[in-house]
Amino acid sequence: MESYPVISINVKGATFQDEDNNIPKPIAYISLAQPTAVFPHDKKKHTKYLDLINSVLSEETKHKIYGFAGGNYHWVITNFGISIDNSSLRLKLYFSDKKTEALKIGTHFLLSYLMDNIKYLVSRYMHKYDFEKNYGGDLKKLAEDLKALIYDEFDHKFKHNLIKFEKEPEDEKINKKGKNIFKTLVHNSDIIIQGYFIKVREDGNYTDLTKCLNVYFNINISKGNADSNYDLKFLKSEIIELVSNPLRT
Repeated sequence: MESYPVISINVKGATFQDEDNNIPKPIAYISLAQPTAVFPHDKKKHTKYLDLINSVLSEETKHKIYGFAGGNYHWVITNFGISIDNSSLRLKLYFSDKKTEALKIGTHFLLSYLMDNIKYLVSRYMHKYDFEKNYGGDLKKLAEDLKALIYDEFDHKFKHNLIKFEKEPEDEKINKKGKNIFKTLVHNSDIIIQGYFIKVREDGNYTDLTKCLNVYFNINISKGNADSNYDLKFLKSEIIELVSNPLRT
């Protein structure tokens, strides 16, 4: 399958020329909102662990923008929610003051894993979707593709140590605990992603989009489920500014 490189947001300009010096391709962008975690079960004694998880998410992810060559659409994620089932007996084993450091590390691993898989999907698959003529069908395909990457392949990749991270603790014991928590978080997570798909324009002019309806998507994936739906909405001015001048945001 053809793939396209994910490139740094610090690229100069809005086109990408491949190694064979072919015609430059427009740069598409993926904008990721800061993820927020929730516990579906209201347990006051769990609040500090939810706060700890969200603290890690907020420290490491603010607002991220990535550029990639050859894509047909900008993908603007305005809401990124992670629901973690705090009724899980295995997960509750890690709700302890003695295990907060390992919980932080496991959360860091979860975040890195989700981000890496979203970027991988965008760079490998985004060119095959058509959100102008086949909103529902291709949105369903995207949700299923993302579920396959994040959930369906997880146990195999984890078992065979195929999931790599740039930074891991030097303390082997802490690292192992962190990875076990990471595994438990993945198994007990439910992800909601909402936002817009905006067709890439070679001239970079998106000012008229305040008058056009665009696909607003809602994707919900978990270990056993992949749902999606969409609406057509007018874009807000800040979204248009984001895709028009991503290097300034």
